[in-house]
Amino acid sequence: MGRGRVELKSIENKINRQVTFAKRRNGLLKKAYELSVLCDAEVALIIFSNRGKLYEFCSTSKYTFLLCVCVWFCRSEMGFVFLDV
Repeated sequence: MGRGRVELKSIENKINRQVTFAKRRNGLLKKAYELSVLCDAEVALIIFSNRGKLYEFCSTSKYTFLLCVCVWFCRSEMGFVFLDV
């Protein structure tokens, strides 16, 4: 017998929400790694927590620069980076 469906709604309890985020983040990072190894795919993954903390995965160093540019852009759009232009 399989698992039941999880109703997708915001988790109200702060501690439960953090635990769920950590478990799902780790699962997503693991799946990205497995996809890159099993299918010889080039995978890049960026995750921001609700506090703005960055989690990333890049399967090859080839796209590390692109990942850095994307992170910089996302953070500047979210207001985490202040530029003097």
